[in-house]
Amino acid sequence: MRLTHSEQMSVLASGTGLALIVLFFGALMLGYETSEWLAEVIACVAGYEFFSFGQSQYRSWKRRRGGPRG
Repeated sequence: MRLTHSEQMSVLASGTGLALIVLFFGALMLGYETSEWLAEVIACVAGYEFFSFGQSQYRSWKRRRGGPRG
């Protein structure tokens, strides 16, 4: 699967968001002080990027099949 530059950036942002979530919960488990809103913001960023990437893959798949644009 070949990804465009914007798709590669979406994958990178998603991976970064997930890594930050892991770090956040790791710090929480170790007893470090964390911001209450930080995990939610990180999850929103990662979720949006996953959605954006999935949508672009779906549109690419529809174009290859000759379906209507959408």
